Amino acid sequence: MFDRLETALTRFAGGLAVLGGLGLLFATLITCLSILLKLAGRLLDPITGPLGWTGPILGEEELVTYGVGFALFAALPWAMIRRGHIRIDLFEPRFSPGFNRWLDLLADLSLAAIAYLILTRQWFQILRPARRSEETLMTEVMAGNWGVIGERLRDAQESQILGIKLWPTYIVAEACVAAFFVIACFCVLRSARALILKSGAA
Repeated sequence: MFDRLETALTRFAGGLAVLGGLGLLFATLITCLSILLKLAGRLLDPITGPLGWTGPILGEEELVTYGVGFALFAALPWAMIRRGHIRIDLFEPRFSPGFNRWLDLLADLSLAAIAYLILTRQWFQILRPARRSEETLMTEVMAGNWGVIGERLRDAQESQILGIKLWPTYIVAEACVAAFFVIACFCVLRSARALILKSGAA
């Protein structure tokens, strides 16, 4: 059962990482297209005069930020379950296998705690009270005040250049961090299981 759970979580994390790769692909395409349009403007504008379609893409930096940010958050579960995070292996060969298993458990516990802190901080960003209001968004949802909710979402924080509402980005990031937290908890269980089984075998 444990092996099946690990396989399922590994596949889920891998699928999420591939989806995040699309965010990187999007950011790369936007950057390349913007560079080509700038180049076209420099080459053609002196000859033909200003053309409407040449020049950088409006909000290129914001779009690239969202694409790269999604890729980063989506890759967290994969890096966790595959132990792809930064490790210092300089002293690992000098330690005993048992001590290294303890270090793995401590590292997984630390990353699970970090995942929890990020998760709760994101949750605060989504559900924090509006300005001049004492009620959180969740309180309004529970009360069924859909008009108030719609008004608050319409008045929510926007990006500076494109005016994109930021609350959907918080929800996407929260979903990725929730997956990161679940997989981090599984990795703690996996490390603890390895420590117990190997200690029992010894």
